Amino acid sequence: MPNSKKLEISGIYQRLWSEAIAAFERGEHKVDPHLSDKENDRRRGVTLICRPSPSVRDAVAGYINRLAEVCPGQYFYCPEELHITVLSIISGTEFWECEMPRFEACRPIIGEVLGRCRPFKIYFRGVTASADSVLIQGFPIGDGLGAIRNELRAAFASRGFGDMPDRRYKATTAHMTAMRFSKTCLDLKPLLSFLTASREMDFGETEVSTIQLIRGDWYGSADRVQTLQEYHLST
Repeated sequence: MPNSKKLEISGIYQRLWSEAIAAFERGEHKVDPHLSDKENDRRRGVTLICRPSPSVRDAVAGYINRLAEVCPGQYFYCPEELHITVLSIISGTEFWECEMPRFEACRPIIGEVLGRCRPFKIYFRGVTASADSVLIQGFPIGDGLGAIRNELRAAFASRGFGDMPDRRYKATTAHMTAMRFSKTCLDLKPLLSFLTASREMDFGETEVSTIQLIRGDWYGSADRVQTLQEYHLST
């Protein structure tokens, strides 16, 4: 990864951390209102994702188990749900079915772009947080992930679908969500201490050679994800 890009990603994680820690020190956090009635959450989206390697997945899963002891009763991602968003195609919405005809029209673009892309690596080190979640920090090694994202965006735009990707936010980092607040936490001090001690934890490295196109809910729940296609990056 070019040093400027690494600094940009590190800066994003640091900004999130500073804002979250200030909120936690005030005893404030944001509870996801949909998690109390997840069965009736009709939001769905279509996303390109990649998964961590087994060793990284297991390391993160072990960390999440300890996190659940420190801050029990929240929403924790199980190992098979851990993922990195490569690019959001249809952002999570209740009206996702209305978007599907346009998605099917532009779907061949994805295969065309990924068919000429090479595997890339992500290094996972440290944790950060936002007011509503805990995140595992991911740092792309080299510019492979960034190039894939930019090529996809350019290809979508050139075919008249430039308004589809990145509707919620422009994917820049390579983080994995580990926890979301699903209920009020009365004492955030233990969580704050645990996260502070984990700021530089080493979770390992993943080489990504497969990207999945999935349709799923807001959280990538294992029982709600449908893999639409897998793309194998050429070496």
